[in-house]
Amino acid sequence: MKDSLNLSPLTLKRDSNMELLRIVAMILIMVVHANFRALPKPDAVAIAANPSSAFLQFLAEGFSIVGVNVFVMLSGWYGIRPRLVRFSELLFQILFFGLLCLGIECAVTGQMPSGALLTVLMLDPGVYWFVKVYIALYLFAPVLNLFVEHATRKQFEQVLMAVFGFMFVFGWLFKATTWIGEGYSLPWFMCIYLLARYMRVHQPWFTQFRRSTDLCIYLGVVTFLTVAVFVLRHYDLGGVLYFYCCPLVVLGAMHLLLFFSKLSPSLGGDVGGDFINWLGISALSIYLTHSSNFLSKYYDGYIRQWFYEESRLTFILFAVLLIIIVFFGSILIDKLRLLLWRAILCFLKIK
Repeated sequence: MKDSLNLSPLTLKRDSNMELLRIVAMILIMVVHANFRALPKPDAVAIAANPSSAFLQFLAEGFSIVGVNVFVMLSGWYGIRPRLVRFSELLFQILFFGLLCLGIECAVTGQMPSGALLTVLMLDPGVYWFVKVYIALYLFAPVLNLFVEHATRKQFEQVLMAVFGFMFVFGWLFKATTWIGEGYSLPWFMCIYLLARYMRVHQPWFTQFRRSTDLCIYLGVVTFLTVAVFVLRHYDLGGVLYFYCCPLVVLGAMHLLLFFSKLSPSLGGDVGGDFINWLGISALSIYLTHSSNFLSKYYDGYIRQWFYEESRLTFILFAVLLIIIVFFGSILIDKLRLLLWRAILCFLKIK
């Protein structure tokens, strides 16, 4: 695949293995939101009352917390190459789904929600944090790319060690800043973007493991996080292990990405690969629907209702079904958005 934004370009040769990872990352993000966004993080009382349920929640979070880092690392892996047409398409996609979600909310409630315009235009501080940080990363990408292209390997490594050391100490270990924001921030996205570029360009020793080793490292991180948080939450501790800037979360994301990078780029053959790529092109739409300020309350609300009213098995089945419906529904809607975008480009005679 050519270096690109990799959100929703119209015509690019895509590596099916990494597009599959993009899909997996988005599913993991949906699981994170169905877990500790929709549901409270189990504390000592909840663990004592139902330890198996709490353990399953921690296990789900351990598997899925890497999703955001992986999604951003994919852009770093290939490199963002800003182009006005692709940037315009991204903004159009955001506007399209903003208006769509607003329309659904109006149809359900029969009234216009307050602050609707600010929400659609992402001018409310609580709207689409990921998208706004990613747009900022997109705009900064040329500067980051210049550094990657002109820095020596030693300089690259020194900068990475310095910035990650700073992030881990001030953003994770001591939480001594607000602007790192547990990893919900542009400085953090820039760091993991550069880390992924470093892995792709210089291929250091830790990228040379067999893919089975990469998978084992990821699963080892999941296991450690699950057990550690389960123990620490008895004392209402351990929440910092789920920060995006936690070293273990970074380690898991790195090796999940490396595992998929070592699968065949033509994964699934012609038909299977085309289908994976078809899904991957529209991956961002899934976030734009289930994390919309207009619709996230319904996604979270159903999850919360089933968690408290159904058996654990029924809850899991219902939650999985909801994720599947939102996943494919969002992608199918995005295909209509792509047709509309192509029509706009054709009308404006833009290639």
